[in-house]
Amino acid sequence: MIFTLPKPPSINHIYGRNGNRTYITNAGQAWITEAGYQLNIQYKRRKPITEEVAFYIKLYICGRGDIDNYNKALFDLFIKQGVIEDDSQIVFLQIEKIKVRHRNMQKVEIEVA
Repeated sequence: MIFTLPKPPSINHIYGRNGNRTYITNAGQAWITEAGYQLNIQYKRRKPITEEVAFYIKLYICGRGDIDNYNKALFDLFIKQGVIEDDSQIVFLQIEKIKVRHRNMQKVEIEVA
């Protein structure tokens, strides 16, 4: 299964901290809503995958960004939307960062195998 979603904000822009409390920022909530909607359209099984999975991620970004700054948001989204039950099921992870010229070309493609 291959899914195409909007590029997530970096982990530092999705989650905020107030003392010991962690919360989802407005930017994070906006991405979760949009990406969750698109993931629901693309995911046809409607039941969570329960076996071990591999994630192959192609991250199309404009500008700078750490390659590992986006996967937590993606894993949380796949759990929240019922594609997988838990990120402990992920036994293999491959992430490729691909530079694009314009922000409107940014996206992420995730293959779950």
